[in-house]
Amino acid sequence: MTSGVVGFFKRAAREPLVHFLAIGAALFVINGVINGPDEGPESDTIVITEGRVRQIAESFVLLSGRLPTREELQSLVDDFVSEEVGYREAIAMGLDADDTIVRRRMRQKVEFLIEDGAASETPSDAELRAWVDANPDRYRMPERRALRQVLLSDDKRGPAARADAEAALAALRSGADPARQGDASMLPAAVPLTSQEGVSALFGPDFAAAAFAHATASSDKDWFGPIASPYGQHVVLVMDIEQGRAVELDEVVDRVRADWIESKRNDARDAFHARMRERYNIAIEWPEPWKGLPQTPDPNPKTRPTPEVGE
Repeated sequence: MTSGVVGFFKRAAREPLVHFLAIGAALFVINGVINGPDEGPESDTIVITEGRVRQIAESFVLLSGRLPTREELQSLVDDFVSEEVGYREAIAMGLDADDTIVRRRMRQKVEFLIEDGAASETPSDAELRAWVDANPDRYRMPERRALRQVLLSDDKRGPAARADAEAALAALRSGADPARQGDASMLPAAVPLTSQEGVSALFGPDFAAAAFAHATASSDKDWFGPIASPYGQHVVLVMDIEQGRAVELDEVVDRVRADWIESKRNDARDAFHARMRERYNIAIEWPEPWKGLPQTPDPNPKTRPTPEVGE
């Protein structure tokens, strides 16, 4: 009997909804300690507690690096009173009911509480290794190549750049000095071991794809091309290739831990939305021309992060 009760509480402690309720209760207690009893929007009394004034003063210190003067603090408290009065009047007028920004912010606050509860877990090494094993392509070290290139500039040579590049290719294959071929530019003549993504950032995706499609690194005379880029025509030599490989956990542990926590946050948020939707009967009346779409939403939606206001 006792072990069953203990097991129940252990399972409950792992539930994100329990984390959410516990965090909400803690925030409620903390708010009551700092700000005193909540009079509610319908009350005609506004009490700015000592705790609230200290909070306003501390916010000023964080922004300015100093304590506010008496006049500054008075102004800040007056502004807070105006904000509270405006908020209560807006609530009394029902302006929050259909306000998209308010609805979005309230949803975000709920999701932040749910996600923070999930993110509080600390993954073990075994869990991180299992995560890497389940996502091998995400953490695989990509193939890297060291390259040398000679540029025949479109800006300097115009339509002749292609033919000039072919002539330079023949010369290089015959042993010509690469430093005496092509046009000077801000581009690196030699690139150390770099991934295809890194080469793409320097020379463009078409150049990178062609450079990484070349079969092997070989002799100094194995120049190939021409390869086009936004800068012109290139003749290229692959000097070295480092094959892609699986990674050890300690090489990417910080990234894996961050990804694991983010996945837990997403799973907790999605599970919360799915559970909450079960409490409602939802029907969608689609207008033209969208009639025929499902009248009830997906009961297990994969939610996306709520966009920021103004997006």
